[in-house]
Amino acid sequence: MSVTKLAKEISTRFASLEFIPTISDSETEEIPDLDDDNDNEKKTDGEDDEEEEDSEVGKDETAKIAKTDKKKKKKKSKKSKNQEDQEQNEAGDLNPDFTFDLGDDLDTNGFEGWDFDPEEGKEKEEKKDVDLDSIIKRKGGLSGKLSVNEEPKKPEDVLEKEEKDDSDDDELAMDGFGMGAKGQEEKKNEEKMAANDKNNNDDDDDDDDGGFDATINALYDTADQDEDEEEKQKDSAKAIEKFYDSHEGESAQKTLYKDFQSLNLSRPVLKGLSALGYSKPTPVQSASIPIALMGKDIVAGAQTGSGKTAAYMIPIVERLLYKPTKVSSTRVVILAPTRELAIQVADVAKRVSRFVGGITIGMAIGGLNLRRQEQELKTRPDVVIATPGRFIDHVRNSPSFNVDSVEILVLDEADRMLEEGFHSEITEILELVPQKRQTLLFSATMNSSISDLIQLSLRKPVRIMIDPPKAAAAGLLQEFVRIRKRETLKAALLFSILSKLDSAEQIRIMVFVATKNMAHRLRIIMGLLGLKVSELHGALTQDQRLKSITDFRKLTVPILICTDLAARGLDIPKIEVVINFDMPKSHEIYLHRVGRTARAGREGISISFVGEAVRERRIVRESIKQVETAHSGKAVGRKVNWDDVEKINDVIEGKREVIKDILEEEKGEKEMIQAEMELKKGENLLRYKEEIQSRPRRTWFQSEREKKEEKVIGAMGKLKKITSKKRKAEEARESDNGSNGRSYKKTKRDRIEDQSGERRKKEITKKKQKKRAKKARKRMD
Repeated sequence: MSVTKLAKEISTRFASLEFIPTISDSETEEIPDLDDDNDNEKKTDGEDDEEEEDSEVGKDETAKIAKTDKKKKKKKSKKSKNQEDQEQNEAGDLNPDFTFDLGDDLDTNGFEGWDFDPEEGKEKEEKKDVDLDSIIKRKGGLSGKLSVNEEPKKPEDVLEKEEKDDSDDDELAMDGFGMGAKGQEEKKNEEKMAANDKNNNDDDDDDDDGGFDATINALYDTADQDEDEEEKQKDSAKAIEKFYDSHEGESAQKTLYKDFQSLNLSRPVLKGLSALGYSKPTPVQSASIPIALMGKDIVAGAQTGSGKTAAYMIPIVERLLYKPTKVSSTRVVILAPTRELAIQVADVAKRVSRFVGGITIGMAIGGLNLRRQEQELKTRPDVVIATPGRFIDHVRNSPSFNVDSVEILVLDEADRMLEEGFHSEITEILELVPQKRQTLLFSATMNSSISDLIQLSLRKPVRIMIDPPKAAAAGLLQEFVRIRKRETLKAALLFSILSKLDSAEQIRIMVFVATKNMAHRLRIIMGLLGLKVSELHGALTQDQRLKSITDFRKLTVPILICTDLAARGLDIPKIEVVINFDMPKSHEIYLHRVGRTARAGREGISISFVGEAVRERRIVRESIKQVETAHSGKAVGRKVNWDDVEKINDVIEGKREVIKDILEEEKGEKEMIQAEMELKKGENLLRYKEEIQSRPRRTWFQSEREKKEEKVIGAMGKLKKITSKKRKAEEARESDNGSNGRSYKKTKRDRIEDQSGERRKKEITKKKQKKRAKKARKRMD
């Protein structure tokens, strides 16, 4: 059928209607076949010419049809989109039993994960970065995987080994701990490196601050040693009943919905969920969506990979369908602790609202173009997804952006946001946004006490706890390797496990370490041994961080070595293995780490290197206990061939000078790039001096000095934390002293100390009286 004939048929068929109906998903049988029966027939040149003439003649007719369409659309625009949907439902055009079904639950086929490039399609500034892989290649790495039986080939390595054999005393002493002997200079160097690693310990995306951060970390480490004695204060049943809307929470958790249609969501939202492959709501979504649509506050906790982001994003998009369209304003603010999580949340929002017209989404996160974000926020997008620091910066310094009309505030990974590191920022944000709002808190370990939640000004929130707050996924196999005194063999052990797990480099493996320095060093070591590895931590630029995640997601690089920056919220599909090179500080952080695998009902493996520290052994104990009580998953010990590991370690030791050379060369290139940037900055200052000086100076609610003071106060407060037993004893003593002047359950020793204290006071007062008397006599004389 030619184009002109088709146009004539459409115009005659729908001439009497007010508007031309679109082809809906339920009317696929009526789609006209443009090819008819000519698919398998070859066309001659004459037929092609005839069709071209027909198309030219039909241009005038199609133009007339287009003009009439515009007039009809003007009439149609007076009605809102929601009224049209309602009219179509009343007319019976839509089938209420129709379901979008592209998969089972969250385990979708063909879904390659969320997009971690927020500036895709935009012009990006060319920024020079050090190409570490090329440096490693020049030094002989990334050329082929090391064989386990490979021996050191360099002559200096052989000499080094012979020197070790000569020192019998040192060798015997170290063999008792399962390690090779080392000289005094090497020990000192390792101690310095360990000290540097502690200084650079980084769980979020702040930069290091030298000795000051070392002091803070030392205070926190001292406080962590007393965790065995501390008991977390539990909220009483009466306090929980008073603070939470317990009745609504219980009924929400009991009600389970078979599909999204039963949640009475609008058609555009259902279509967006269908495109993502979501057909059945998870328990947290089933419980949260109806409550969120009612406008109530929520405190929700569920396992990692259970769809928490969609649990708050679906009701937000649904509510924005009914927003007033005359005045643009920011109605929703979503806060995330890390930049990567914020970017992921933005992609979820875009995909859920894909078929909903008129919803705008903006971002305010660190590391990306500030001016571009300012221009984006000038338009006052409906949803702003941000990290706390950059959000405050934009509210204070970006013109025509305000949060006066915010109706919904979401804290993703809320327990992390309520910690000391974000306390001042969250307090400032709560003062900026309106008091009358809906607040939604979501996290995998949402077990914060009521005292922590009071500052958020929640109004009778609904508590939704789907799974136990301290539970790993059911499909997770937890393996533990006891390191004992083999700390120096950990890098070799990591290579041994990686080479056995992924010989074909076709599975995704995440390796968690404690410090940025260790992540960078391991990347160099693994690269020299022939493994493709990338790193993710706060010392990288935002472009480098996003590239690492994208390469890992696309399996360009199958191994990602990262700090706890990547432990929370990131949903990268099909991560098969998580390795804890360094054990985390708490069981909660451990759950976030191992939660990167075994997501959405899939299986996964976690391998943890466990030392002799009490904290590390406690995490293992809690994990085993959880497996036994829940009767789900497995926790086993992993067997290691330490002879092979020691051979690999000999090769690593032989490459120590090469590692040093790579680090020095990388440092030199970084200094060159920094110098070029400073030169360019100076040129811009000279060229655009007037424009730069005319800009208003950016302000901040806290100075650098106030930030440091707050860190010290927070660390000291954690250090002086009183356990519940001590608190009860002190309260009892205070009440007893107030009533009858006697101490509570005093022992003989206590009474002697009190008596000695009273005697000392009397002696001090007598001495003071004598001094005063002497001074008075001198004056008289």
